[in-house]
Amino acid sequence: MLDTDSVLLTLRADLVSDEESWKSSVLKGVANWPLASEELRGETLDYLIGGEAFDWRLLAQRLLQDCAQLVADELWLEWITEPTMFGGFEEPDFMRVLGVDKFRAHLSYFYGVTVEQSLIAAVEEEVTHRRVASGRQATDASLEQAYQMLYGNERDHLWEVFKLEVGANPARPGWRHKDEHTLRYEDAFMYWLFKLRMERSDPAKIASDTRKGLAKLERMRQNHERRLGVLRSDRFNETLKRVTRNSKRKRS
Repeated sequence: MLDTDSVLLTLRADLVSDEESWKSSVLKGVANWPLASEELRGETLDYLIGGEAFDWRLLAQRLLQDCAQLVADELWLEWITEPTMFGGFEEPDFMRVLGVDKFRAHLSYFYGVTVEQSLIAAVEEEVTHRRVASGRQATDASLEQAYQMLYGNERDHLWEVFKLEVGANPARPGWRHKDEHTLRYEDAFMYWLFKLRMERSDPAKIASDTRKGLAKLERMRQNHERRLGVLRSDRFNETLKRVTRNSKRKRS
């Protein structure tokens, strides 16, 4: 197994030698990375949640930040944030580069964290629409009702149970009020909620909820693409204006 320094050196060399295939190079670095978590610049990065759910995007971001200037920030940020299942790769190619074990762990993260977050958003949206359709005013209570419907209790209570089950120390930073949650614990909490729902729901309900979460995620992806299209169009128009102005100056 390669150590972290070797992975980073290889990645930098690959990025320099083949600029066009930078995504594949980063994914290879992700595949070869030996750590499930690490302390970096005062922050704990958990790439593998509960030994099961692998957040390859978090690791890819960490690797890219260590290769500053080799890939433009706007390029890799766009890639990292796009809500697609395989980061723009075809599934067989993604699995081949990432490796079977990390690929399976990625699926656990995708369904257990990404889709679960989308499912909560979808149910919250349904609750809000029902309130508005019945003539009542939309309130912040829709999110709590979504947690009640999906997991049988309020979020704060679920968070306390989660802390007890994972052996959290309330005195540690990150294990405080829900507004002070760190990303690493939010993802772990989300995966815990996913497993809780799997235990309590029948197969038909699980399948229905999964479809609902995936549908919401697809709508988010389409909205993301539309926003990117607008941004690209704005950048193109600005570039065109700049070129036109420069051309006029040269003629004059």
